[in-house]
Amino acid sequence: MAESRRRLAVMLMGIILALAVPPLHIQAGSAVIQFTTAEQEIQKGDIFTVICQVTSTEAYLDTEFQIEYDAELVQFLNGGSRVTGDHGILTVSSVGNEETAVKKTFSLQFVANKKGSAVFQVKGNASIRDEEGNSFSSSSNRLVVGIQKKGSAQKQTPAPTEPPRATPVPILSDNNKLKDLKTSALDFTPAFNGGRDRYAATVEHDADTLFISFQTEDETARVQLQGNENLKEGDNAVSVIVTAQNGERRTYSITVTRETAKEAQERTGGKPAGEDISFAAAKDKNKIRLKNSYEFEVLDPSGLKEVPAGYVLSRIEVDGVQIPAFTMKNDLDNNYLLMYLKGPAGENTIYQYDRTEKTLQRYTGTMVDKVNRSEGAEDRHSVMSVSNYFLFGIIIGLIIIILSMLIAMLKMAMKRKEEKKQISEGYDEERFYR
Repeated sequence: MAESRRRLAVMLMGIILALAVPPLHIQAGSAVIQFTTAEQEIQKGDIFTVICQVTSTEAYLDTEFQIEYDAELVQFLNGGSRVTGDHGILTVSSVGNEETAVKKTFSLQFVANKKGSAVFQVKGNASIRDEEGNSFSSSSNRLVVGIQKKGSAQKQTPAPTEPPRATPVPILSDNNKLKDLKTSALDFTPAFNGGRDRYAATVEHDADTLFISFQTEDETARVQLQGNENLKEGDNAVSVIVTAQNGERRTYSITVTRETAKEAQERTGGKPAGEDISFAAAKDKNKIRLKNSYEFEVLDPSGLKEVPAGYVLSRIEVDGVQIPAFTMKNDLDNNYLLMYLKGPAGENTIYQYDRTEKTLQRYTGTMVDKVNRSEGAEDRHSVMSVSNYFLFGIIIGLIIIILSMLIAMLKMAMKRKEEKKQISEGYDEERFYR
């Protein structure tokens, strides 16, 4: 009987110890952060690209980490919407995603400013999590890019790298096609097809810029525009150059015809465009003024503390005057532009300009790039934390119940032992008197 009670007590204590461990985030898997570049020996002044890939054998949702580089030797140019920073530290933040992945690629563009060996590596620990919020362990390599003086002979031996443990060398994509292309032209022929390289377009007489929006088939591909500004009357050669991750290029050629004043008048039925609209632009010394029923002064857009989310700086021509304006990043031919102006009351603010109606009105859209997905991710992690606390409360309750049961059983065992002792002592006393 005593042996059975001891076994029961040991078993209950084991259960208590197992349940007493609070819920922890489990290491869900492992990931590798790999830095690569097409050329590891470059010259001063060259623009080069460093590819950063985050790969894992298990799907993950969000990743966030910092990249350390030699700011004295290279200058950061661009890294897409997920990469921010400068002066030797970049922050890669891909959070708030709705779909998991086993590989994410970030393309970082730099320019070489000084001779030396530029080092690129992860700073500190990387945060890589799955849908449940579990963290991945991670490893990364260290990339060294040699920079030589302009005009010096290129070395044939590659610069040393320190590869991560058990990480296969990534295969760079050769996809240099566009998935979509749109322009601000009056007409564009033929309809865009990623496999076709030559097109023709016509722009209005008062348009000296062909605005182009595009989408690549592969997110690692880079796009460069040439010849789409300062268009002259007649034919102009415009090129859209797409460079794949592995360096292979494809050029989409567009022959852009800018109308003459006579052609524009004939197209509008002999009536000059905008004749019935009271809107004009004029340059007075170093100031540009816009006039409709009120007068506005065009301000330097660099004075803006925050640029509306989704817009990029461009320019338009009104009455022969070049005016800085913001266009939608993913829809450059949108009818609405934003301008930074001093209004009639003397306030400096952003106005919305209608290309067709040639009207201005105060811009009331949001001025902060509020990423809803990131907020959703925070809410999801908050809910997970609440669930963990609830589970922990249940475990504590179970522990209290089991301890109470154990104490009651021990008390009962001690009571029975005392009763047996008393019975035994009474029996011995009775036998003694006999």
